[in-house]
Amino acid sequence: MGERYEFTEASSRKSKDPRFWRLLSMFLGIICLALLITVIVLATQRKENENMPSFPECNQASAGRVIDLTEPENPPIFHDLTRGEIEKIFNFMYMQKSLDIKQPSEASLGTNYIYSMELILPEKKDAFQSNTNRKSLVTVFHGARPTPVVTEYCVELTTQLQFCGPPRSIQFSFRPITMHEYFVLMYTAYSQAIGMISDILSESFHGTLWECGKTCIGVESISIFSALVAGVEGENYRGIWLPFLQLIEPKHLHPVDFAILVTINGTSPKTDSVWYNGQRFESLQDLRDKWDKNQVTKLNVEYPKMRTHDDVVKENYQRPPMEIEPDGKRYSIKDQAVTSDNWKFSFGISPTHGPQLYNIRYKDDLIVYELGLQEVCVFYSSSEPFGMFANTFDSIVMIGRYVKTLVPGVDCPSHATFIDATFMSETSNTPVTNKKAVCVFEHNTGSPLRRHHAPTENPSGYYEGAPNVVLILRVIATLANYDYLFDFIFYQNGVIETKVTASGIIASSYKSAGPKYGFQVNEQALGTLHNHFFNFKMDLDIGGPQNSYSTYNVEVDEVPNNFSKANSPSNWFQEKIVKVDYATEREAAYKFDFNKPKYHVFYNENNLDKYGNPRAYRLLPKGLAKKVMPDGVGNEPGAPWMRYQMAVTQRKESEPYSSSKYASFDGENRTVNFEDFIGDENIRNEDLVAWVTLGVHHIPRTEDLPIMPTPGTEMSFLLLPFNYFPEDPSVGISDNIRLQYDSRDSPLKIMAQSKTNDLTCKPPKTYSIEDLTRDPDVFIERPK
Repeated sequence: MGERYEFTEASSRKSKDPRFWRLLSMFLGIICLALLITVIVLATQRKENENMPSFPECNQASAGRVIDLTEPENPPIFHDLTRGEIEKIFNFMYMQKSLDIKQPSEASLGTNYIYSMELILPEKKDAFQSNTNRKSLVTVFHGARPTPVVTEYCVELTTQLQFCGPPRSIQFSFRPITMHEYFVLMYTAYSQAIGMISDILSESFHGTLWECGKTCIGVESISIFSALVAGVEGENYRGIWLPFLQLIEPKHLHPVDFAILVTINGTSPKTDSVWYNGQRFESLQDLRDKWDKNQVTKLNVEYPKMRTHDDVVKENYQRPPMEIEPDGKRYSIKDQAVTSDNWKFSFGISPTHGPQLYNIRYKDDLIVYELGLQEVCVFYSSSEPFGMFANTFDSIVMIGRYVKTLVPGVDCPSHATFIDATFMSETSNTPVTNKKAVCVFEHNTGSPLRRHHAPTENPSGYYEGAPNVVLILRVIATLANYDYLFDFIFYQNGVIETKVTASGIIASSYKSAGPKYGFQVNEQALGTLHNHFFNFKMDLDIGGPQNSYSTYNVEVDEVPNNFSKANSPSNWFQEKIVKVDYATEREAAYKFDFNKPKYHVFYNENNLDKYGNPRAYRLLPKGLAKKVMPDGVGNEPGAPWMRYQMAVTQRKESEPYSSSKYASFDGENRTVNFEDFIGDENIRNEDLVAWVTLGVHHIPRTEDLPIMPTPGTEMSFLLLPFNYFPEDPSVGISDNIRLQYDSRDSPLKIMAQSKTNDLTCKPPKTYSIEDLTRDPDVFIERPK
């Protein structure tokens, strides 16, 4: 019940008291004064706002520019498979009753299901023909057949879809890792470990595998143990080491020196060998028996405390500098093609290989027909099986599928254009879209593209320069513990740079793995020595498709010193250019040698400038590493392209990629053997491909924790015009600035696109970190 107020004689006498009215008057006066102050403040602010200039929002795209990210109904030839095409392929494949393909919800290792779909590039001679049909490569795992097999089907994307050519069969044990298989592996290892050694794990690592709360142990990554490495070729062997960790952030840095080998015969997995505290056991039962007999040296690894993140983000700090586009965007994007004043190119994401660029033109001249990532390899070293056999070919997980959402202001500038990527997923019968997986933006590097100060030059001196504003297409792939930034950078003077930068979390071994493999970086982890190698394909069309490859070697030039007055003068030593032409692919297979500096140039022998120089482009590698592993051992033959910093071959339709998604397991019978690309075929006046390998050796340090910083991890190669233009082609760009006097007595003359930095518009609101909260699952999937 609420309180009741009753009017009584006492209350009546109180209302007649003069003090009551004085207090009431004072209270009302205070309210009136507060209202008056509020009115004055609002009026003042309104007047200030009226006096302040009102700027319109800067145009997102300036005149003639278009940012159209809608999916085309009739995609051009280089466009990734669209949602509509993926859906049609699904329907077409399900209609093939003889294939008995199951829906993803019914799929398992023992059924037939679609693993992947991706675009098949047209033959180069047909690429620019209007009637060229698009095609797709559809990979099906036939696990239900008496002898399981992987089959690749070519599907022509005509009005009525149809197969194009006979299918190709791949040995079933060579297949890449699938989500279905991963879950089966985990279930097999976890269930048997829980049933046989749960007390050993709990006592050793102070955590559990199941219903573990905040003290979980389990598996995050795997190591491939192929038939070639296991020494059992010809037996359809498929082995996978599962290394266990304490699953606390960052989990790759909390190894526990325990691993289980799971082998798969056809579609049936079983546990095999076991590794515990530096000792190999034949099985989980073997570990159990020896443990019970006190024949095992026990581990005691305390469960680490959760890292706090109070020091990661500080509030109320000054914001860092940011770029704006005061006059709107200076490029267009439509149908996965980017166009700026000087550059034009198409782009895509291969599900297997990652980012790809096509038809790269500078001022309408075709420079590169195809430029794309082929493979990423990381080989580790250790005394325990996970690190020892962690020779990773990242195509096994489909590099393109792991190109994920980019965070504005960190991964890319906030003013960038963010573009979605659509794929087929093995776990869904509808297309999957990775939101904002590609970004395109202009960036002022903060250093001049060129500059010169000539105060004494006739008639009155000058200064001329241009800011180095580059156009960048970027994707970032998170492949297990590592993150790779792939940048394709277009300079205004006709230069193309392909750049890789590494970040992420280092993988590690337990601290007892041995100092010859690395340094201890925390209480229990050894940061183990490893390398990163990246292979790129670059199909060059310099002055036409018929190109030649030569080097301009820098060698010692010993000449008489005829200007010396000595009786027996010593010879003079300087440098000279020696041109070397390469006739065959084998001659052109290049291994870097510091003792033999050289320029690598590609050119059309019939395309000369007015001085008789070939109009060429030079390939400049900046990020080379020597493969230390000897040729032909272990998993090395899976990536023979690592043997060369560059190889030059005739372009062949039968050699579209230097690696495949089967490279991790197919060592006994290579699906793609890059060494076979290099033969005695002619490379003079031929359509040429340069296969470029970048690499770095990484000895982890404590400063690589918790997440490895990027400085020092950059690798790149550049394609630079070399006598291709009569002068620097950026002389005519709009960003140029020239200061001069027309005469000795004239005022300073300023020639520039804009003589002021004042903004006449406000930057538009762009994609921001806040936008991630609207649909957070596109960036970080919620735990299942």
